[in-house]
Amino acid sequence: MRSLSGGERSFSTVCFVVSLWAITEAPFRCLDEFDVFMDMVNRRISMDMMLKVASGQRYRQFIFLTPQSISSLPQSKNIRILRLKDPDRGIKEQSSQDGDDE
Repeated sequence: MRSLSGGERSFSTVCFVVSLWAITEAPFRCLDEFDVFMDMVNRRISMDMMLKVASGQRYRQFIFLTPQSISSLPQSKNIRILRLKDPDRGIKEQSSQDGDDE
């Protein structure tokens, strides 16, 4: 595992977790920031794999949290997307304070 890149580790972890879902009984399946280090190709493959698993287990609820764009997800009555507002990091305040010192 140490020789893998961050994206390869993330992809391997998703594959492992999805395989564990097949043998565990729980009403919820959650993954947080699973795709942060993945490239777009592996991200798409992992998302497709997770959506396929989720569509076959409609009696369970799947929760995927990601800071990445989800605009490429297919439209479906079974997918509900909740997007949080981007956080206010005070960048405008910081840049105006920096400019006042000059």
